[in-house]
Order: sequence, then C-alpha cells, then structure tokens
Amino acid sequence: MTKPLPLSRAAAFLLSFLLSGMTPAAALVAQDITGGSSSELAIAVEVEARSGKGVFSRPKDVAHHARKLEKKTVARATSSSRSSRTTVASTRPQNTGTGSTTTGTGTTSGGTDLDSRPLGGPARRVSGAEDFNRQGDEAFDAGQYEKAIELYKKAIAQKPNFPEAHLNLSEAYFNLGRFAEAVESAKLAISLKPDWAEAYADLGNAYLKLDRSQDAIEPLRKALTLDPQNVEARNALGLVYYDQGVDAYNANKYEEAIAAYQQAIGIKSDYAEAHNNLGDAYRRLDKFAEAAEAYKQAVRYKANFAEAYSNLAWMYDKLGKYPEAAEAYRNVIRLKSDDAEANNNMGYALGKSKRWAEAAEAFKRAIQLKPDYAEALSNLGWAYNNLGKLTDAIEPLKKAIALDPKLPEAHFNLGLTYSKLPQQDKALLLQQRKDALAAFKRAVELKPDWAAAQNNLGFAHGNLGQWKEAIAAHKEAIKLKPDYQGAHFNLGVAYLKAGNKKLAIEQYKILRPLNLNNANLLYIMIYKKQPPKS
Repeated sequence: MTKPLPLSRAAAFLLSFLLSGMTPAAALVAQDITGGSSSELAIAVEVEARSGKGVFSRPKDVAHHARKLEKKTVARATSSSRSSRTTVASTRPQNTGTGSTTTGTGTTSGGTDLDSRPLGGPARRVSGAEDFNRQGDEAFDAGQYEKAIELYKKAIAQKPNFPEAHLNLSEAYFNLGRFAEAVESAKLAISLKPDWAEAYADLGNAYLKLDRSQDAIEPLRKALTLDPQNVEARNALGLVYYDQGVDAYNANKYEEAIAAYQQAIGIKSDYAEAHNNLGDAYRRLDKFAEAAEAYKQAVRYKANFAEAYSNLAWMYDKLGKYPEAAEAYRNVIRLKSDDAEANNNMGYALGKSKRWAEAAEAFKRAIQLKPDYAEALSNLGWAYNNLGKLTDAIEPLKKAIALDPKLPEAHFNLGLTYSKLPQQDKALLLQQRKDALAAFKRAVELKPDWAAAQNNLGFAHGNLGQWKEAIAAHKEAIKLKPDYQGAHFNLGVAYLKAGNKKLAIEQYKILRPLNLNNANLLYIMIYKKQPPKS
C-alpha cells in the first residue's frame, strides 16, 4: 500500500473541500493569479503576476562632453631654475634682494665699479640678453604680452641659445592665443634644454589648444617622466586621455572608451568624471558590475556627484541590489531634493525590497514634485496593492492611465486591483471581474510579450467562466516563458474546467519538476484524492 504523501496546508484545505462536496475547488484555487499555492514563489515573473509591476524611470543616455584645456593664460615663473612654474592666470612677484635683481633667466649686478668708468662722465650702459629678458618679464607680468614678445625676441637675438627666453616667448605667444608660435618657441627651448619638464608641459598645453591632442601626449609624458610631481602635466595628460574616451564613447566604440578612460584614471586616480564616464562605457556593454564599481569610485572622489550616484543606483537596480539602490537614491535626493525621478526610483527600489510603506511615501513625494508623473502614479497604486489598500490604489492607477494610456504597467496593476478587491454584491463583483479583464487585455495589447500579463489575462477570463479564452492566454504565457509554473498550473485548471481531463493531466506532469507543491494541488483537483508518494 502506498504511503500517503504529507500535504501542504493549502493542499489539505483543498482536499477537504472536495471531499465535503462544497463549492468546486477549482474556482477557489484559480483565484491565486500566479497559480498554485499561497507560498512565496522565487521566480520573478511569478511574484510579478501576484504583486504587480513597478515602473523604473530609466535615466537618459547622454553624450559625453570633452573637457578642453580651460586656461587662457599662463603665469611666468620667476626662478631661474623654473622648478615651480604654475599655469594659472595670476602672476608671481619677482624675487628681489639688496644690490641684485633675480629674473626668470639670470642675475644682473646692481653695484657700480668706479674704476671702470670712462673719464669725462658716467658710462652709458648697454642692455644685454639678460636685461632684455628681465624687461620682457616685467611687461609679461603687467599683461603687456606684445611688448614682452618684442623684448624676448631682442634677448634671443643677442643670445640665440637662451632657453629661458625661448620659453618665456612661448608663454607670451600662448597668452595671446598664438598657439602655433607657442609650439615652435617651446620646441626651441627643449632643443637647448632637453631635460626641462616645464618646457615639455608648455609644449603639450600649446598642442592641446590647437586640438592636436595626439601630438600632446609625448611631451606631456616626458614632462611627467622628468618631474613626476608636475601637476600641470599630469592634469593635461589626464585630459588628453579623457577626451579620447569622450570621442570613442560618442562614436559607440565602448571598448576604446574604456581603455582611454582607464588611462586617464591611471594618470589621475581621483578623476571623478573619468570614473563616471568609465561606468557609462561599461554599462553600454551590459557590464553592470564593472559599471557599478566605476560609479562607486566616482562618488568616492566627489561626494556631491549627483549624476554618479544616480548611475550607481541604476546599476544596483540592474544587479538586483535593491537596498543598495535605495540608499544611492537617498544620496541623489540629498543633493537634488527636487528630483522627482530620483524619488520615484527610490520608491521602486524600496518596493522591490518589500518596504512598501516607505515606497508609497517616496512615490507621493515624486507626485508632489511632478503631478503629471504617470509612472509614479502607477507605482503608488502598485504600492497600495501590496499594502492591501486596494480601494486606495484605484485612483492613482486611473490617473496614471488618463495621463499615459499606453503605460502597460498601470493597466496591469489596475487589473490586479480589480481581481483582488473584495466584493459581496454579486452584480458589483461581476463588474469588477469585467473591469479586470479589460485592464489585462489592454496591458497585453500594449505589451504582447509580457508573460505575466498573458497569464493574468487567462486568469481574468477564467474568473468569468471563459475557459476557451483562458486556455489561449495561458498557452501564450507558456510560449513566452516555458518554465512558467503558475501558467502551467492555471492552464491545467482551465483544461479541467473545460472538461479536458487528459490535457489537465499533461500539465500536471509538466508541473511536477517545476513546482511539486503546485503539481500536487493540481493532482488533487483532477483526481480528488491525495497524490502518490514520489
């Protein structure tokens, strides 16, 4: 004798109904839209069919923008070694001492030699290369770049192998926007002083101003090799690679963009914008874990980077890390409190985490910020459904549909509301079931490849005793998702109610390896007895 199989509470309840001769159990069990038992189902589509579907407002893909060299002028360095050059618009004071004046290129004595004076009066002093260079420095510091150029040229005329004067001339050309001439003068300075990091940095910057970023790479690398602490060269080289990443990304060459942004980060590890754009490139390749890591680095180095927080939350959603997504959206809202989409998406993440009360509040804030936000209204109905506030769900769902009649999730959620809403009046109950059917039909029309909507459409037909139509809808759900256990269960019920026991048994056999508990429930409905032990 076969030992009876221990039954779940649902199966035992169903069996007692059948043996008591009370209301047919098929109708009772079919009220579970997902099909089968009331236990929580792990497959996403099963949960969706029962709890509804939220709408995530997907951020728009936007082009990346180049970060061209922004400086308009450079400041002249004042020490003869030029080891502390800077590239800001301010000027540095000249270093002076009693009896001598130190310039960017040399020192002239301030003392006098009485024995060397010609008879008949004081000697007339003739300016040398250093004097012209010093005078050029004074004009440069006063912003008189044309005059400075004339004086530097005079210095070079007297002393052609004067590297400091050549670089000063390059910088004066740079400040006048004469970048091609700045390039040539910087090259001459380098030819006379090949180990001068600042000259290489100036050459690279002039190339960048001419949009010759590829030519800028070598001198900027050389500057860093000679002086690893040269911030100017480091920032400029990082900018070159960043802009290469921008060009590749906007050309949909995402692998190339990744390589370029990684080089920018290699030069400047705290380059938050490069980390963010690297995340974008990974995301476009569906590398969501890598994208999330890049966005994490972006907000690590720039704590007020709202865009990066939003992107990070998006990736957490893609990865199913909903609590982390909600926390990331909190940071977006901290930085942009009037961001309706961030409030909506935080609510979505909270809903997916089953924190329904918090989700409802987030959706309400989104609606306050953007009253015509159809997705947030649909989501508020979704949250109310899962809080058991079915009557409250109807108004926001209808508003969502009025604002966007082509929003399938709103129709789907409204169908669920009408399916679940308790009603004692038979006439009103019948109307609710018809309204549910209409809502699911519209959802399927808008999104025919939605398995959960097809399954729920079948359920709605079955609720009205339309078993032929129910069978067709459940079969379509299974066609879209062959392992959809809830649809297999409901199809078995529909076959049984339509009088086709043979096909109901086939669904039982298919269901056994998918969900044994649901298969046992279907077996009880078919045979009106306990299922055999496996």
